[in-house]
Amino acid sequence: MLLYELDSPNPLLVKLVAVTSQLVSQIENGEIKADWTVDELLDYLKDNEIILDKSDLYDMIKRPPLKNKIKNIQADNVIFKGQTETPQSTEDESQKVVQQMAKSAMK
Repeated sequence: MLLYELDSPNPLLVKLVAVTSQLVSQIENGEIKADWTVDELLDYLKDNEIILDKSDLYDMIKRPPLKNKIKNIQADNVIFKGQTETPQSTEDESQKVVQQMAKSAMK
């Protein structure tokens, strides 16, 4: 967590940065699981008294401070900075490629 991220007049934003930073730290240390869905993340934030809906979350990951913590959301899976794509999404993409190759071969 960087100090400028806590330099906000909005206390909810400061709390969001702190809670998200704590979550990322726990994931990096292996204290909690690394694969999170959007609903799980929203529940986690709600448990920490931060109420967001999906559209808020999708908007907030496009700009700091959440842009610095969350890389992307793919197929309802949250990809945190420093993580690679989830194995499930890689498997799905591989299956799509194989299907496309099969279709091309049949032509």
